[in-house]
Amino acid sequence: MQPQMIDFEGPYRLLYCSSKCDKDGVIQEIEKGVSPNLADYEKRTALHLASCEGCKEIVDLLLEKGADVNSIDRWGRTMLHQNPCYEIDHTEVDMDEATLIGEGAYGEFYMVKWRGTEVAAKTIRSSIASNHRVRSTFMKELALWQRLRHPNIVQFLGVLKHPDRLIFLTEYLRNGSLYDILKKKGRLDPSTAVAFALDIARGMNYLHQHKPHAIIHRDLSPRNVLQDEAGHLKVTEFGLSKLALDKDPCGYKMTGGTGSYRYMAPEVYRREPYGKSVDVFSFGVLVHEMFQGGPSNRAEEPEEVADKRAYEDSRPSLSVVYPEAIKTLIRECWHKNPEYRPSFEDIITHLEHIQESLQFKKAMGTFCSCAIS
Repeated sequence: MQPQMIDFEGPYRLLYCSSKCDKDGVIQEIEKGVSPNLADYEKRTALHLASCEGCKEIVDLLLEKGADVNSIDRWGRTMLHQNPCYEIDHTEVDMDEATLIGEGAYGEFYMVKWRGTEVAAKTIRSSIASNHRVRSTFMKELALWQRLRHPNIVQFLGVLKHPDRLIFLTEYLRNGSLYDILKKKGRLDPSTAVAFALDIARGMNYLHQHKPHAIIHRDLSPRNVLQDEAGHLKVTEFGLSKLALDKDPCGYKMTGGTGSYRYMAPEVYRREPYGKSVDVFSFGVLVHEMFQGGPSNRAEEPEEVADKRAYEDSRPSLSVVYPEAIKTLIRECWHKNPEYRPSFEDIITHLEHIQESLQFKKAMGTFCSCAIS
């Protein structure tokens, strides 16, 4: 059975929903009478697209609705022979010419050239790449990251098809991380800190509102926020991220060792069920550090900090350098009760009002960082 070719003046929505893993959208289009064997100009059906994106639920649904598993695209492939859309031949990147730019728990980060452009390559050390759990974690990160598209999320580019190394490419942000910025500059002025906070909040709001399931980052820290050449911040590192599935209403449990202790929500350290608000707690600590110039408790070990926050309700002090509106926001973000923490959508609204107030006071020549309300 050959796929029904799409009418370019007709509906594209079935194909779009299939590629976006939008199960409800796929159901709606099929109920309208759209053929599950509809194809684009490359003869790719909804089944081809869903399988390429790893959308198992959509694949199962389309098969149930009569989609032809043997339909062939313009390259002669069926959906059973789909390769991930993001694979890049390893010969396109010369890792021997790579420049080391950082190290992580599982491997290194390099700056490399790909098709004439500088990009970042994240590698998993060859000594542990054969570990099934590590490889599984790595591939889950790839499957998640390839679907993310937002100005405040570091752009995933592809994975190298290398015989004995695990490597994937992202855009290269040469200005470094928020950690580097704070280490170099110290305390940020209120306007810069609020602008940075908005960048992070918008990226995180995109993750939390991701469809069909929200994405919980779980490791939001200054090292996992990078700056682009235009000066904007982008969230990166999704190796610890989790999809917030509807079938898990009680929340996840994760060990206290997951994520960075200094930015860890108390419920995580106590190994309790958690939800999206763990990222909000981490965000509150980030905002505090931007106004403070870094952690206020550098002398303490990170795990000691997390322990005090979890069991003694300890929080960093908020000095007079903080605008009152920022103090209020930070207190809400790191509230001991996760249910009382604001959503990132609400945080964005709050920060936009603060930003407008800062701009107005600056324009009026009456700017005073500690008088903002």
